[in-house]
Amino acid sequence: MNFFKNQKCNFDKPIVTMGTFDGVHLGHQQILRAVKSEATKNNAKSIVISYFHHPLETIHKKTFPYILTERNQKEALMKKFGIDCVLYLDFNKKMANMNAVDFFKKVIIEKIGAQKIIVGYDTHFGKYREGNFELLQKYMATSNFEVKKVLPFKIDNTTISSSLIRDFVREGDMQKSAKFLGRNYSIQGTVVAGHRIGRTLGFPTTNIKPADENKLIPAIGVYICKIRVNGEKYFGITNIGYAPTLKKMQTKEIETHILNFIGDLYHQTVEVEFLQKLRDEQSFQNENELIKQIKKDVKFTEDFFKL
Repeated sequence: MNFFKNQKCNFDKPIVTMGTFDGVHLGHQQILRAVKSEATKNNAKSIVISYFHHPLETIHKKTFPYILTERNQKEALMKKFGIDCVLYLDFNKKMANMNAVDFFKKVIIEKIGAQKIIVGYDTHFGKYREGNFELLQKYMATSNFEVKKVLPFKIDNTTISSSLIRDFVREGDMQKSAKFLGRNYSIQGTVVAGHRIGRTLGFPTTNIKPADENKLIPAIGVYICKIRVNGEKYFGITNIGYAPTLKKMQTKEIETHILNFIGDLYHQTVEVEFLQKLRDEQSFQNENELIKQIKKDVKFTEDFFKL
């Protein structure tokens, strides 16, 4: 069975961790630092075993919007903490039915040849999530490897988790999500053609299609943002919603007005960082009322960034 489709890391007895690592939040970062530290100490390489998407997609045969970090962002963040190689499991139905002991023996020991495994306090693997730190400890003596558990990372006595951060994003609380992620929440995507209504109001917008259809979109509302395009950073306002005053869309749109920007971004890749929610999306009586509110939003954003 090919566990890692078209991927390999030829390292002898590496230091290994495993998990979804969605968000690469402060708790994940603590694990990555521990893995890198052990690898450096033992003159070994560091490996993360992860997934393209969450295993629940395979198990339940459906997709849903939940991802905090796109694949390229997740991998870049891991490499930033010194990880030598990220291996993505080919998580198919056969692997989903593999029990924890078989997964441990065939993947971790035989395929990877781990010298040491470092896991989070809540690690689970194998069918029915039956594999855990205790199971790894049980096989430690007979399999010639070591296992170490990293304790939970807490802020204000609250344990950091991807699930908790998803709740913050769904609520539009970008300050709390940033506090637990260790950076601003962002969406990567491509600029696509919109209805071009914004420019008739004097506030042209870029319509962004997320790069990953499973990306978790913040709550409906208006946000203060930073925008990154081709290595350049801009400031702006992003509206997530249905544009009830002028368009009354049936599906959510992500529209960003970039302050003091002139140019064409169609088909370009952009990243929008969400700093703070300004207000809920509103339905105005007419176009003039909408323009007045947008001007207030722009002024608030300019003051926020001290422009």
